[in-house]
Amino acid sequence: MPDNTFLLPGGLVLDESTRLGQAALRPLTGREEEWLAQHSATPSALAVTRLLTNCLVWLDGAEITGDLVRQLLVGDRDYLMLQLRRLTLGEEFQAVFPCPACGAKMDLNFRASEVPVDSRPQTARSYNLKLREPQPSGRTARFRLPTGGDQEALLGMDPEVAVGALIDRCLLDDGGEPLSHGERSTVMEAMEQMAPQVELELDLTCPECSLPFVAPFDTTAFFFDEMRINAGRLLREVHTLAFYYHWTEADILRLRRERRREYLALLSETLRQE
Repeated sequence: MPDNTFLLPGGLVLDESTRLGQAALRPLTGREEEWLAQHSATPSALAVTRLLTNCLVWLDGAEITGDLVRQLLVGDRDYLMLQLRRLTLGEEFQAVFPCPACGAKMDLNFRASEVPVDSRPQTARSYNLKLREPQPSGRTARFRLPTGGDQEALLGMDPEVAVGALIDRCLLDDGGEPLSHGERSTVMEAMEQMAPQVELELDLTCPECSLPFVAPFDTTAFFFDEMRINAGRLLREVHTLAFYYHWTEADILRLRRERRREYLALLSETLRQE
């Protein structure tokens, strides 16, 4: 497949005969970079929907809309954001982690291809689960897997409240009576086992105090931080290209980062020769 085309680890099942499983992305342009800089307080779930709506150029022939992007499974959205980061900034991640005990900072480098992706291709929009906790009841619960729309709906909730609200949103049929605490936990475990996952946990050891610890790494949040930190550089790039080439700001912001940098490199070379 082309470098910008990817198989979703889960896929979006629309009906019995339609499953969207292959997507194509384009890198961020200056317009998306500017939006991230101006909306630094926007919650991650909303920012992911915005960027994927803009940067998805193909999803098995379906029309790309915000509503469609919200229907994507959480794991698929995480995977697409990982690939969007790779297309925009490259394979290499360079991060700094503080030790939770002594505060010493350690440098960490890894590649996007090293981020674990658990592919679990979906075959249906919902699933049935026989309830057996705390004992077999003979009832069957029907549930679906969490989506981007669920993430947006739960924004601002206390984490414990959000877990309960998520189960309520994803539970389509409780089998005739409210689920017990144990049964709700069983449904949540089934959801986690069936959903695609893009999760990175780093096993680290502090070089100063030798403390071993595990650090979860959110690749999407890190990507957003990288882009927002570089917001000042974007402004300088726009200024330089506008000053020398007399292009409009809108024209420059339509360029991808890599293309802008190519023009700036050529301009720098030309100015050195003069």
